[in-house]
Amino acid sequence: MSFIFEENPLQIAIDRIKRNPLIAALPKNLTPVELATKLRFCPITPENLRSIPRHDRPTLLTSYKNTFIPTMQGLSIALSLQQMIHDGYAQRDPLLASSRKFIYKGGQLKGLNISDTEWWPSFASGMVIDGITGLGKSQLMDRFLSLYPQTIEHGENEECGWRSLKQLCWLKIHMPSDGSRGGFLEGAFRELDIALGTNYSQQYESRSWTVEKRLVVFLHLLSVHRCGLLLIEEAQEKNLSESPFSREFVTFFLRLLNWGTPTVLLGNPLAFSNLQGFSQDVDRFTEGGWHHLLPVLDPTSEEWLEDWIPGLWTPTLLDEPDADYTPISEHPNDQTLAGFVWKRTGGVPRYLARLRIEVQGAALRMGLQQVTSELVDLVYRTSPKMIEIHERIDAFVHRDWRALKRFNDIPWNEFRKLWEPPSPGEDEQVMAPATREAKPKAPPKRRALRNKPRATIDNPTPPEKLSAAEVRARQFQENVIDALNKASGASSD
Repeated sequence: MSFIFEENPLQIAIDRIKRNPLIAALPKNLTPVELATKLRFCPITPENLRSIPRHDRPTLLTSYKNTFIPTMQGLSIALSLQQMIHDGYAQRDPLLASSRKFIYKGGQLKGLNISDTEWWPSFASGMVIDGITGLGKSQLMDRFLSLYPQTIEHGENEECGWRSLKQLCWLKIHMPSDGSRGGFLEGAFRELDIALGTNYSQQYESRSWTVEKRLVVFLHLLSVHRCGLLLIEEAQEKNLSESPFSREFVTFFLRLLNWGTPTVLLGNPLAFSNLQGFSQDVDRFTEGGWHHLLPVLDPTSEEWLEDWIPGLWTPTLLDEPDADYTPISEHPNDQTLAGFVWKRTGGVPRYLARLRIEVQGAALRMGLQQVTSELVDLVYRTSPKMIEIHERIDAFVHRDWRALKRFNDIPWNEFRKLWEPPSPGEDEQVMAPATREAKPKAPPKRRALRNKPRATIDNPTPPEKLSAAEVRARQFQENVIDALNKASGASSD
């Protein structure tokens, strides 16, 4: 009796991946714990600060902007990105004859308009990351990409069919402000040349190379250099959704996937209305996930308590940690440090970093040893960098979607759905997107705080918002200095 042993197709797939030179040249895939550790960047520590003279510390204030906290959502996105790169290269294994043939066939299409080129039978994975400004979308991508070299040099490889290859692990392109495809290509070829040290921009700049033809060339060049991940940043309503070429852009993004390049679209939620209007497009760009980033909407959430407060708010450039928190008012949020800080930042990471920088800067200028809650509150109310964002912060704190309607780049209707779920049978016209509603002629008046700080003889009720003229006034500035000194326990002399 003889037995026929069939080969394990799963083992064959694993063996093939291990032999793939495009994957072998990359850093190894990391586990969630390893990836979180690599992503985390918190430079402000007592150990790092110990050798820095106090007079040099103000130059370190920008370190708060560079601090990166890997939240659970951020880690989930990073893991998906890692998988997209790996799967994209596995699909384009250069040891397979079909992959080598694809590069040749793509080269034969140069000179054609993109509308005249064929659609290939397979697609790479796509991803969308959307969120309003200040949530750290670009910082997340930059931190993830820092774990990979941008290019890798390969020597001659007869099996793969190349004499040499400069592998392009990733490429980042910004959407043009005018929403034109010509502007997009100009930036795309420029970034390609910077990364690879090539002169493709000059090779394809003559008038005979129309926009339609250059789009095909760009697709082919990404394919030739085996681009592992293409990131398209700054997608906004004005340069994508409202662009005359909005549908053409969406089609081109699908072409990128069809040519084997994993692609990530990054931008404002309002930018993707055309993409969301076609189920097939959504299917393609959810292979890597459609990730919606939001401010932290609850100061008692695990993310706020365990990630942002200890990771971004707690580090200090002073010699002593912050003073123990004491409530400055009877407002419910002011009863805890987490609620106190959230009430003054709206749960937006950028505003959290900005307030911390302003507080630390004021304390360093005054020669203080530690930060107090009174100092934080005073800086929040008087810093010109904070005053102009009070209205947005208040809107998030008070869940006031109507106040968000004055900002053209904030999808107020999405926040309305979060804060006020529609009742059954509610007229859909009421829930229409912000882009279809006439823009308000004048900004709405700011809502009064629901619970003002309790006034005392030593601490009269402060104004909620000061005019620019009042902030610039000499007497006001002197009063602020005296108040800061008093709040910190320092002498006003």
